[in-house]
Amino acid sequence: MQSKEGHLEKALIVYERMLALEMDQVQRANIQKRIGDSCLEINRQKNDPSACESAITAYEEALTTFSQESHPIARAKVMRGLGTAYAALADHSSRARNLNQAAICWKEALQVFTPSEAPNEHAAIQNELSGAYRKLAELESREENGKRAVAACKAALAALNPVDSPLQFAAAKAFLAGSYLALARSANPADHKRLCKDAISAYQEAIQHYCPAKNPLPYAAMKNNLAIAYLSLSEAEDRKENCRMALAACRDALVCRTEKEQPLAYAATQNNLASAYLALAEEAGESEGESEGTAEEEAKAEAEIEEYCRLALEACNNALRIYSRQESGRLYATAQNNLANVYLALGQLKQKPEERAENCLRAIMAAQKALEVFTLEDSPEDYGEAKGILWMAHMNLAEMEYPSENSALALEACEERLNSYQLWKAHPLQIASCYKDLAMTAISLADNEITKEARAEDCRKAIAASEQALRIYSESGGSCRSAETDAEKYAEEYADAAANRHSEEHTEGNAEDCAEAKVLLWAAYSALAEIAPFDGPDRKESCLRAIEACRDAIAIYERTDPAEHADALRSLSYSCIAMAEIEEKAENCRRAIDACKKAMQYYTPERAPEEHADILRDLAVDYLALSEVQDREECSNKALKACKKACKIYQALAAERAEKGDPAAGDMEGKAERCQLSMQSCKAVLKAGRKARNKTDKNR
Repeated sequence: MQSKEGHLEKALIVYERMLALEMDQVQRANIQKRIGDSCLEINRQKNDPSACESAITAYEEALTTFSQESHPIARAKVMRGLGTAYAALADHSSRARNLNQAAICWKEALQVFTPSEAPNEHAAIQNELSGAYRKLAELESREENGKRAVAACKAALAALNPVDSPLQFAAAKAFLAGSYLALARSANPADHKRLCKDAISAYQEAIQHYCPAKNPLPYAAMKNNLAIAYLSLSEAEDRKENCRMALAACRDALVCRTEKEQPLAYAATQNNLASAYLALAEEAGESEGESEGTAEEEAKAEAEIEEYCRLALEACNNALRIYSRQESGRLYATAQNNLANVYLALGQLKQKPEERAENCLRAIMAAQKALEVFTLEDSPEDYGEAKGILWMAHMNLAEMEYPSENSALALEACEERLNSYQLWKAHPLQIASCYKDLAMTAISLADNEITKEARAEDCRKAIAASEQALRIYSESGGSCRSAETDAEKYAEEYADAAANRHSEEHTEGNAEDCAEAKVLLWAAYSALAEIAPFDGPDRKESCLRAIEACRDAIAIYERTDPAEHADALRSLSYSCIAMAEIEEKAENCRRAIDACKKAMQYYTPERAPEEHADILRDLAVDYLALSEVQDREECSNKALKACKKACKIYQALAAERAEKGDPAAGDMEGKAERCQLSMQSCKAVLKAGRKARNKTDKNR
């Protein structure tokens, strides 16, 4: 039995032969339209760009006869087909240009197929137009095109009567839901949540018009799209619950979508299934990081994450078994991005270093396969996602092997990702977050550079990126102004600065984002100060800027996050000691000591013994520095006491971890040994002081 595709190709041969016969122009134009229609049908069967191009050629030939004045209805039908051909060709090349051309064709057709004269045709074309605008929203003018897509869907619904055309009404509702999701991608967090809920409501209303037994394929399509809406909503609220709702919708869809009968539809749902499992793995990982559970609870959480990753991996492989780069390029690349994200999640687990490295390399390979399809011009958002995966994978690898090379590759990927975000006009807060990633990566690279010049360049890049992020946060509602740096302002006490400078400086919405950018600014200026000439003005200026950025972060975290507040206080203590080497040694040492003591109010021996011991070591260093200019014996004695306390904690931790077979026990033993060396130095200082005092007493 001959296939439908074979019949179509035979029909094309017949039409081509007919064109060789003598006939009037209208008959010839009608045959050209039929050729265009047949080519479109062949494209639906084969997904062949050459069929789209042939359809466009045929339709355009027909338009030379069908004018708006002489043959308005015939011309409108051709324009509808021509729009469909351009939209189909957009899946293969020049997406923005072809989609815009499709929109032009459909809008002309709508002038004839009006709601009053041809409501069903009008609604169908409006739905197609909304699809083009949704795709354009991924490439340019995201918010504007998202709104155009919503408007087109509403126009389609206005032309339809749900009683007379229930299935077409349901399809229009589904198009409206998809348009809401497209618009949500460019919305602020509150609007994103609202639009996702509107999309879910629209899909649920559409599903009511389909019976799984009578309309299995459209029913499954609605369920599949409903899963996408739940996944989008999970980014804004109730992540775990919404992911579970997405999983349920996918399973309902897979009852009707089988690999044998609807392979491409089956693969699409498997892709969404993978996204849901991956999101659940990420949620479990975040919950594990926030909790302070027992070792048994941590092991259980790790097992849960690993199981979600296994299920996501299985779903990705199910999709990739069907998709090929040649026949389903964009779908294939999307599945590769999903696969790469799963390997990234596996690379975050507490595995052996070689297993983590292997998973990072697999993520890189999958992302690179996606980038063989996704280009910056035609798919900036998907291109940016793949570059983001490369960035994270190389950052993780830098912790295990070839730190300099992997940090450099991570920086390159991060810059390209930022470029894509700016091109498709992502939400400003997404762009700001990318700037923070860029700053963090540049700081990481600076730590691995060989020359001072290269380190300085990386630090300046990090500073510029941090300041750009702060500028965006300020424009988005927070007042993240850059820190002032004059010496007089620096001389203000921390408490006064926190009270006076920041009481009304940041809105809650962006406060913590601002604080994170300030901490990155501190890190970049601190690194820059380390390589500046000791007696030069650049070193002092960098220290001043680091201190001010750190104080800004402290003032925010004091209200929002006790743990980050304590960490920022520790950072301040480091900068104060660095400043003590330049000027006002006693005063700056006292500031460092004060910051350490405040940090220990959070990092208590009971809550965080290792961190408490680390701060005690910092405190000892601060006291020893102060002993060089003031109360030598008293400060050395305080340093000795701090080292003793730290040493006892490290020794206890080493014994506890050794008993459990934890390899980190060796780290604790090393820290305890370093404390003992410091204790010997303190004792030597005290002994020298006693000798000097005894000698003075004898001379008297």
